[in-house]
Amino acid sequence: PTLPIEVAQATRALQALQTRVQAHVQERTQLLAAISHDLQTPLTRMRLRTEQVADAELRTRLLADLDGMSALVAEGLAYARSTHAHQEAPCAVDLPALLDALVCDAQDAGHDVRLHTDAPDLPPLHTRVQALRRVVGNLLDNAVKFGEGRPVTVTLSMSHSMGQGTAQRVHIAVDDAGPGIPEADLLTVLQPFHRVDASRNRDHRNSGGTGLGLAIAQQLSLALGGELTLANRPEGGLRARLSLPTGGPVGAP
Repeated sequence: PTLPIEVAQATRALQALQTRVQAHVQERTQLLAAISHDLQTPLTRMRLRTEQVADAELRTRLLADLDGMSALVAEGLAYARSTHAHQEAPCAVDLPALLDALVCDAQDAGHDVRLHTDAPDLPPLHTRVQALRRVVGNLLDNAVKFGEGRPVTVTLSMSHSMGQGTAQRVHIAVDDAGPGIPEADLLTVLQPFHRVDASRNRDHRNSGGTGLGLAIAQQLSLALGGELTLANRPEGGLRARLSLPTGGPVGAP
């Protein structure tokens, strides 16, 4: 049936608005990537010149500032790349083996990270492997950083549909024993450049971080067709849980 003129006009207007919003977001992302990339060369020159400063204390402070700027540039590029993660072709991956490799990498770096698997019969997962590796890596980095040296636990589990034996979703939980996040900030902390320094790091002098780590994880989770949630644990600390569909990623973020 033919749509009323008003409905057709409203549909076209909404489609045009969606196109303009997508173009605007893409333009901002490209601008962020271009600025972050172009800053790398002057930062390298500044580092070389700073290392020639005779005053040791001043040199140390300047190098620390440059480290912070370099980290911001690196995460700016990572955030820009994360918005295109849906372009990665999905493939089958042995999820327990991937998580074990990430945990072993963290252990090799000297961190107390443990893996628990409650999904022994999980078949290969069809997903975007590099995006999954980056999102879990980001969550692990956050847990190690804010866990203040306490153990970090990664748990793999799966949920089933009612009355059926097939798994519907896979869950990867990363638990730390740090100070947690205020309830009011659990959603906003997933937005770019939002930091909760007072709650997540008792040493305010080293509260650094760019506020992009969780935003990148959120973007990557959307590219995987999954859902990233944060919750404070009753026993203390934060739980970051990534839930993924077993049928593979659907669409783009």
